[in-house]
Amino acid sequence: MLTVLMATYNGAGTLPQVLRAYMGLRAPVGGWRLIIADNGSTDDTAHVIAAFRCRLPLTSIYVARRGRSPALNGAVEYALRSSGDGGELFVFGDDDAMPASDWLCRLQDGARAHPGYALFGGAIVPAWREKPQDWLLHLTPVGLTWGITSPDLRDAPIYPGLVWGANMAIRRRIFEAGARYDESIGPQGANYAMGSETRLNLEMHAAGNPSWFCPQARVAHIIRAPQVQRAWILRRAMLFGRGQCRLATFAPSLELLGVPRWMLGRYVRESLGAVRAWLRRDHADLFLRQWERAWLRGFFHEAWRGRRKRLPRIVISSYSGELGGMELRMAQEASMLGASGYDSVLALRRFPGFTAWAHDLRARQLQVRVYEPPLFLEHWAWRRWNWLRARVTGAWRLRRLRPDLVHVAFCWTSYGASILWLARQCRLPAVISVHNAFPLEAFSDWQRPRLLEAFRTVKGVYAVSPSAMRHFLELYRGMLSPETRLAVIPNGVDTDTFIASPERRVVARKQLGLPPDALVLGCVARLSAQKRPQALLALFARLAAQFPNLYLVLVGTGPLEAMLRLQAQQLGLQDRIVFAGFQQRIEQLMPAFDLHVLLSKNEGFGIATIEAMACGVPAVGTDVPGTHDILHDSAGGLLLPLDDEHAACAAVAQLLMDVPRRLRMGRLAREETVQRYSMPRLERQLRAFYAGLV
Repeated sequence: MLTVLMATYNGAGTLPQVLRAYMGLRAPVGGWRLIIADNGSTDDTAHVIAAFRCRLPLTSIYVARRGRSPALNGAVEYALRSSGDGGELFVFGDDDAMPASDWLCRLQDGARAHPGYALFGGAIVPAWREKPQDWLLHLTPVGLTWGITSPDLRDAPIYPGLVWGANMAIRRRIFEAGARYDESIGPQGANYAMGSETRLNLEMHAAGNPSWFCPQARVAHIIRAPQVQRAWILRRAMLFGRGQCRLATFAPSLELLGVPRWMLGRYVRESLGAVRAWLRRDHADLFLRQWERAWLRGFFHEAWRGRRKRLPRIVISSYSGELGGMELRMAQEASMLGASGYDSVLALRRFPGFTAWAHDLRARQLQVRVYEPPLFLEHWAWRRWNWLRARVTGAWRLRRLRPDLVHVAFCWTSYGASILWLARQCRLPAVISVHNAFPLEAFSDWQRPRLLEAFRTVKGVYAVSPSAMRHFLELYRGMLSPETRLAVIPNGVDTDTFIASPERRVVARKQLGLPPDALVLGCVARLSAQKRPQALLALFARLAAQFPNLYLVLVGTGPLEAMLRLQAQQLGLQDRIVFAGFQQRIEQLMPAFDLHVLLSKNEGFGIATIEAMACGVPAVGTDVPGTHDILHDSAGGLLLPLDDEHAACAAVAQLLMDVPRRLRMGRLAREETVQRYSMPRLERQLRAFYAGLV
């Protein structure tokens, strides 16, 4: 059954004509019913409804609270009292919109043909009581002004903001899940902000519910004589501007008097242009400039009443010394937050390679700022001087970023705590992400009171692995409020980009200069002490004699690179070791590996491990926090003892000799990654973590 919902207020002038059109409707499969919400009418609306009650499947309810949105919400609540299938359509009409006889059938056909769509819009053609002058009709935006939608549009997906309330249908399950009209906007007498159905439709779209346009589902919108007058159209433009202030978000820009400065400049230019048009007697140009001024006035009106929509801004910062897994996760999170309705900014210290990386991020529409506050909790030298500098200038610099919440990524014990303290000075809520398993160490008498003060601003903590969370809480549990939100949110991998690909394997081996039949150990990691690449070289040297066709590929750069090259020469293995350097498209190289080996002495998580697994490459790593969290119960990987080189060498050799086992592990590694570490899963976890914190 289809349920038609309609709100009316003093609609006696048009409602009889509309309901007569409803009497001519062809019944869809399963039938239909009409629910009219009388929004406190003071004319003969109630008598009109009563006169048609016996001629239509009509029910009426009375909603005292003024406004189209409260009335429709009341009708939705009433409709939900009856049981129904979640795919059933709730169809929305208007008390001045006359449907074509096949209207409901066309909407039903569209919904059945496109089961993956939740919102359906139809054509709205004008039924003029008095047609406007041709020049005025040509210049007026007919959709915004009269809710007209051309039947010439294609039967195809449509932007949800172009689906108007006089002819749209939404699947029942959307309302069962809690969706409702925003009762603070939409028609409420003569003075209101437009956009109630637009907000609902855009929220549905953001939640993953797409829209479809059905051009053959038509209604005729009655447009009264006063509604084609110049003054009414300009009034409509102002209401549109008020709605834009509530609904639209603009790129960050300089502001003056509480509104974007460019808007004020535009208003001045349009005002001057209107004067020139009036002096030239150019009525068309004068109208266009008056329309622009009207919508800008509406925007200013709402903004100055404190109702302007601004996305909550999350500033993501950290103590960063190099480009690694933590920094990549921060950028990944900034992108996901932007897609989830937040304004996210990466604010970081400069480090080697920062400029090129930041340029790449900006090309992907991410906001990146340089933020280098004085560090007095991380560094012992000059701590008092840096603390004084932080008190004088640090908070001011943080406020300039205009955050609503500060996210501080901890890469080690107290690294990031100075930023946390500054957030407290700015009275800003903060969250912490933990990217490593910290050792348990005592804080100094200098650090402890300032850390206690800094942690008073913390509203939530998440770690990238259970080990990282456990180590963090051993250090900081006493400083956290009992209400602090705690979560474990592992790193994610784009399983559509990192794939198992025989074609990539062939191309990557050619690119690296490897024989097609070689056995390849690969490692994607910084060449730094934490990753123990020298231990990997020693392991490779032990295996090289046993496996003459074995090669090692090291992807990454770092302070140990020169030493490692020298070590390779001393071992006489320089022709079988490839130093690939930093690679932007690592997903193109990883399929070349037969095993990915990471012998770190500690890890927060080990994102390269799951990237290799996503490429169908078995992952081997030392049994240390972070790597243990990934591989301890994995059928696609293997843990090695940290301090037993002989046992580690024997385990890797056994795996190299067992081709069927490696192939089976690679297949299972791919399946595990999709199930546990996919990007959609990470996005859901992040949205749940941030919900209600800003």
